Formats: sequence, structure tokens, C-alpha cells
Amino acid sequence: MLLLYSIVIGLLIGKLLGGSLAALSEVRFHWVGLALVGLLGQVVLFSDQVTARVGAAGPVLYIGSTLMVLAALLRNVRLPGLAAVAVGAFLNVIAIVTNGGYMPSSPDAWLALNGVAQFPKEGYTNSALIGPNTPLPFLGDVFYLPHPIPFANVFSIGDVVIAIGAVWFLVAAMRGRAGQPFETSALAGRPQSAAGTR
Repeated sequence: MLLLYSIVIGLLIGKLLGGSLAALSEVRFHWVGLALVGLLGQVVLFSDQVTARVGAAGPVLYIGSTLMVLAALLRNVRLPGLAAVAVGAFLNVIAIVTNGGYMPSSPDAWLALNGVAQFPKEGYTNSALIGPNTPLPFLGDVFYLPHPIPFANVFSIGDVVIAIGAVWFLVAAMRGRAGQPFETSALAGRPQSAAGTR
């Protein structure tokens, strides 16, 4: 949910700095289909109908969908801000994989958020409460957005890095500083070499 705020903030800053949505629409991504499959897979995985039935396949599907999104990010890592997004996603992947397909989650954060140190729903969840034997607990969901902030939830340091990268990307893209159109226009303004003037 932190990503939703970063998108809004990025669009607002980009607009205030003279950027436009038209410039954003000109950015060219590679492997868009792979990223969409990964994201839509997670939407389906966390729907109420699926969480009640997915069982032991949940962690495998969660890791697989997350790796799809990470692969697409790495393919586009040269775009401004997406290196930071990829680093944040990688931190989350490390936490998830080392914890058997679950994101470690702080009981204290859930207690502060909901008044109880447990998850708000039953069935499959991509989180596991942090305990004394949890690997890399500091990479888990140890922070939280409190109520009454909309979309209040727990989040990780990886989510913070992703949010920063997303703001960076949106501002750069809206100002025409991301993607092939900017690179082409920049090259067009360079003087030709002596070899090119013959």
C-alpha cells in the first residue's frame, strides 16, 4: 500500500516540476507482459476465494510471481529510479525466500496497527509472524502506517526503497528524462564527428 502513496506523490511532484503525463506515456518498457502476469498472479492469489483453497502451493506461487516482477524490473533497470525499485524488490525477495515463501512480519507492528499481534484475516497469507528463529527479521514488515491513514498496513524497508524509486522514476519520466525518446533527442543535438561530415 505504500506504493500507492509513492505513485500519488511522484505524479504530484512531477507535475509541480513542469512534467506531463504525455511524457510519462512515451516511456518504453521491456517485458511488460511478464510483470503484468506476476502482478495479476498476486492479485488472484490474495483474493478471498483463492486464499481459502491454495494451501501449500501458496508460498511457491508467491515466490514465482514476485520473481517475475523482479525480472522485469531488472530488464528495465537503466530507466531512472527503477534500479532503486529493483533493489527494494530484491530485499523483499531475500526476506521471503529465506523464510520459506513468507514475508516475516512484526507482531509489535500488527499490535500497534490493529490492537492484536496477529493477521487480520484467516486462510493463506504471504506473511509469517517474526519469532526468535526468524531469518533476517529486519528485512520484514516491521514498520506500519497507522490508522486513520487510508490503506493503513505494515511494510518493510524494501517497500520504502521501492517507494523512493517509484517517485524518482515518475518525476524523471514526466519531465522527459526517462526512456528512448529522451535519449534520441539528446543524441540529435550532438555535433557530428569528422567522419560523419565527409
